[in-house]
Amino acid sequence: MSKKSLLESPEVFIGRIEPARLSFFYQIGLGVVALTLVLLPILYLALIAAVGWIVWWHLMNDAALFSHLRGRAVIIGVVLYLGPAVAGLIFILFLIKPLFSRPAKSAPPYTVPETNEPGLFALVRNICQAIGAPMPKEIRLDMQVNAAAGFRRGWLSFFGNDLVLVIGLPLAAGMSMRQLAGVLAHEFGHFAQGAGMRFSFIIRSVNGWFARVVYERDHWDDKLQEWAADENMWVKLVFLMAKGGVWVGRRVLWCLMQVGHAISCFMSRQMEFDADSYEVKVAGSVEFERTAERLQLLSVAHGAAMNDAYQTFQAKELPDDLPALVVWRESRLSGKVRQQVTEHLKESKTSWSQTHPADSDRIQAALALNTEGVYHLENPASELFTDFTSLSRSVTRHFFEHQLAVSLDKVQFRTTDKMVEDRQSADASDQYIDAFYGKRFHFMRLSPLVLIGEINHSEALEQAEKNSSYYDVLLAQYAELEDQLLNQTVGLDLILAKYSLSAPKEFHLRDSTELSANAALIQTQTTLAELKSKMAPYEQAMNQRLSFCLRWISNRGNDPRHIELHRLFAAQQRLSAMITDLVDVSRAIRSLDFLLQNSANHQDRYTLERQGRRISERIEAASRRCIEVLGNVGHPYLENHPPIAAVLRLPVRSDHEFTHAFHLSQICTEALIPLLVRVMGDLCGLALSVEKDIPSNATLSLSSPLVPSPGTSFSGTDIPPPSGL
Repeated sequence: MSKKSLLESPEVFIGRIEPARLSFFYQIGLGVVALTLVLLPILYLALIAAVGWIVWWHLMNDAALFSHLRGRAVIIGVVLYLGPAVAGLIFILFLIKPLFSRPAKSAPPYTVPETNEPGLFALVRNICQAIGAPMPKEIRLDMQVNAAAGFRRGWLSFFGNDLVLVIGLPLAAGMSMRQLAGVLAHEFGHFAQGAGMRFSFIIRSVNGWFARVVYERDHWDDKLQEWAADENMWVKLVFLMAKGGVWVGRRVLWCLMQVGHAISCFMSRQMEFDADSYEVKVAGSVEFERTAERLQLLSVAHGAAMNDAYQTFQAKELPDDLPALVVWRESRLSGKVRQQVTEHLKESKTSWSQTHPADSDRIQAALALNTEGVYHLENPASELFTDFTSLSRSVTRHFFEHQLAVSLDKVQFRTTDKMVEDRQSADASDQYIDAFYGKRFHFMRLSPLVLIGEINHSEALEQAEKNSSYYDVLLAQYAELEDQLLNQTVGLDLILAKYSLSAPKEFHLRDSTELSANAALIQTQTTLAELKSKMAPYEQAMNQRLSFCLRWISNRGNDPRHIELHRLFAAQQRLSAMITDLVDVSRAIRSLDFLLQNSANHQDRYTLERQGRRISERIEAASRRCIEVLGNVGHPYLENHPPIAAVLRLPVRSDHEFTHAFHLSQICTEALIPLLVRVMGDLCGLALSVEKDIPSNATLSLSSPLVPSPGTSFSGTDIPPPSGL
């Protein structure tokens, strides 16, 4: 039988699947969800109706108070009469205002027609027939390490079988047919759930509505804040009442939302167990466990691949085949990471707020079924597709253009081979660092290399070895203090934004006062300064060791590594000189992130945004200094070595100021810091390549700084630094 006929034949299934028997908890969940679907909207509408009735009753019955007022007291009467009415109407408006706001425009999906991929559709059809689920009307592809099933057009598809299946292409790239068939059977299990899927859809929609009312902020919130700060005392009083009413209403809806979320999570977990049973019956119990592990490993690899994409994006390049890069990254995962994934699968626990059961519970339930499944093809899942490589590249471009809003005309695409070559070089840099420094490397402790003065290689090695054990203790203390300083910085920024810290000790603070936070920061900074002086002997010895080896290469005539050394050294000088600013950016963005994550619980929007702007200004100032320090130094890894500053994708000024700050922080933490670490790794690699040949007690008198050979340019072209900041 040919490959095509094999994949399309229903005989590849060696049996048929009995419908899953609904568990007691599943049936209980359906009943509870049905009751909740009735109660939550009723309570929501009752709250609106109650406030409306109170406003109407007040207007109808309290007008008599004007008959007892004279002179200026009439003004007070007007406020007392109209104030509650205005506040009540604003309260109602804020509870229903999502009706008047347009939902965010979603990116167009990547849809694959059956004529293009008959093998995939044949598998899907066979699984649907085997488990008694309706065939999806549409199959979409994306870049998630996941698959999903749902109503194709939302509410418009609610009463029929207008269903859509979404397949993450990394699954097809990194799984066997048997594993992918199991994952798809899980999703079709949701199709087969009928009433359960519809109830779950409704409760999620209700919760989504409540979440918008509770958390969504727009120009109406800004207006209310502005009116509540009016200079006129009476106007201010009216809108402060309205603001207080809105806060109370949102708290009530928050409670309803939490109830709905807890119930929907319980129901969702039962639905997942039920859908898992379909996966087990298709792929088998043991294969279910393997698939769970495979999903976790591919997820880790997906994160690494996206980080790789971001690194190359700074050079205006992107991978042309993201799923292939994910699979390569998975093949490079260390034994330690794989062990951590295995331990997670065994030790994970289910929480009431989780929509999915813990992997350990799901695996246990799957193994209890003890079945071999009905689908046993172990071919790579990519063979289901007509031309997987071309499809993968097409979906990759669609993902970057529509999901991440990248202008494709401004980037070039790297082949997977080139991406792998570049990432292997970056990984080798990490290995060089480990070989040179052991476990004592910390990028925040780097400083510009000094290649002037007399250095004895043996003495540098001896001093480093002598202080290494003590340095291990100091480095652990340093990491702990830096983490403490980070938390104290975040705590102070929250206090300045008028947050009340319910647990100040979590931020290493005694209380929630600005005075106490500043005192704690000063104390930590003082302790850090003292610690750094104790760390200096080891760091200076290692600096001298590295400097000696690099100068040894530089002094060797016609060494082909001269140009590489000069480029790396120039980059190290500039990048290591900005570490203080890079660390400031990482602390500030942590504060801004905390600030915005908790903004829904903050009532003084003006104070919140003012502090947010102050933090953003810190990020911008530090980022500007970094760009200025870079100057025109050339990028050591890009073709023609353009200035590093010229290839950084600086955000445009039209961005919102907070968005602008986040983009700047990404450049510092996800582009410049990794570049510095890679440069240090390659310098360590050069040093290690000659260190074994250096004679004992060799001494170099370094009377001049390291400079390029005559006629060699390593600092880039004379392009001025970009002005995007």
